[in-house]
Amino acid sequence: MEHKRILIVGGGFAGISAALVLDRKRLPGVTVTLITERPHFEYHAALYRLVTGSSPLEVCIPLREIFAEKNVEVVEDRITELRRDQRTVVGFSGAEYRYDHLVLALGSETNYFGIPGLKEYSHGMKSVTEALRLKQHITEALLTCKVDFANKVEQICDANFVVVGAGATGVEMAGELIVYARKLALEHGVDPSLISVELIEGAGKILPALPAAFTGRIEHHLRGLGVNIFLNRTIEREECEEIFLRDMKMRTKTVIWTAGVRAAHLYEAWGLPIDKRGKVAVDGYLRLKDDARVFVAGDGAATIYSGWAQTALYDGKYIAHVIATHLRSDLGMSHETNVTLPLYRPKPPVNAIPAGPEWAGVLWGGMRFYGRVGWWLRRLADLQIFLRLLPVSKAWKAFKNGSSICETCSVCSVEKTAP
Repeated sequence: MEHKRILIVGGGFAGISAALVLDRKRLPGVTVTLITERPHFEYHAALYRLVTGSSPLEVCIPLREIFAEKNVEVVEDRITELRRDQRTVVGFSGAEYRYDHLVLALGSETNYFGIPGLKEYSHGMKSVTEALRLKQHITEALLTCKVDFANKVEQICDANFVVVGAGATGVEMAGELIVYARKLALEHGVDPSLISVELIEGAGKILPALPAAFTGRIEHHLRGLGVNIFLNRTIEREECEEIFLRDMKMRTKTVIWTAGVRAAHLYEAWGLPIDKRGKVAVDGYLRLKDDARVFVAGDGAATIYSGWAQTALYDGKYIAHVIATHLRSDLGMSHETNVTLPLYRPKPPVNAIPAGPEWAGVLWGGMRFYGRVGWWLRRLADLQIFLRLLPVSKAWKAFKNGSSICETCSVCSVEKTAP
């Protein structure tokens, strides 16, 4: 029996989902290898909670916990080169990895759109490290207010937090930050009325991709919390202590950039077909149109719902099923002579948008939920994701404010000086 190698590049939702489903298939003579840059999985959907005081243990899950007793080889390396003609990828370490089927699940990265100063001065929200740095910066900004309590002008500038981009991440961040920063101010002896959070959006409403009938109530709640929302405002440049919009400027030492993401630049660097959205063009089975052995999953695939965590999990599961169906036919495990692969059918995600402590708006098909009910629906979605990645006991611990499963994760101790 010819040995088959399935190679998965990327340790995010899509890559892990594909690996776990393939492990459950128990395909004989098949090796599944997951290559990732980090020894842990980062739950990006909860990073905003890490910035505003939650434990890092909730968002940083060691891969050894996910793949304990699984027949999946996990390799820590950064893939730098794709050689499709040789069915090989090359890592930063110099190692070469051969494959019979390749799943590319590289995720996304921050896109600054070439705006001057943003990369140098703004804070991102794409990793645990970035979130912990932002958390520490917020505390330091509030401490500078306390130094000269009589000089309110300086205090207002230091405690003015600007969130750019009113998509899901920006809304989540702004709603939690206004409450967290004011609470932290009280603890440090700073007047909480000096705290301000500005939410900047280039479109005419927050959450531009969602219906106005749904987003209007979320916007109303944010304004009620004290978030100042500026619509139809585009960023021209950022300097050390100022941000310049199209027709105004703001003094601030804290700009949180959530307005731009793009598929990993390696897709384009490797010469893969890129559509106008910057994503990889795929066929009806999430494969490259000119190479049926290479699949693209999650944020990098040019599918209608690309960019959602739910989509990435769905893509990984779907691709695993396609590969397994194909391999069973090759290995003579299928009784059918002509195996038909299942076409990819995009699955609409449930939109669950937190907008402050214990408050969320949820759009589920034609149903809408707001407030505490929405919040618990969102938290149940978080729990469901943990259950798909971990055994029940460990999933429950991760869901409940973090647990010992992450104590030895190196990233969780990065810059952990903020209270």
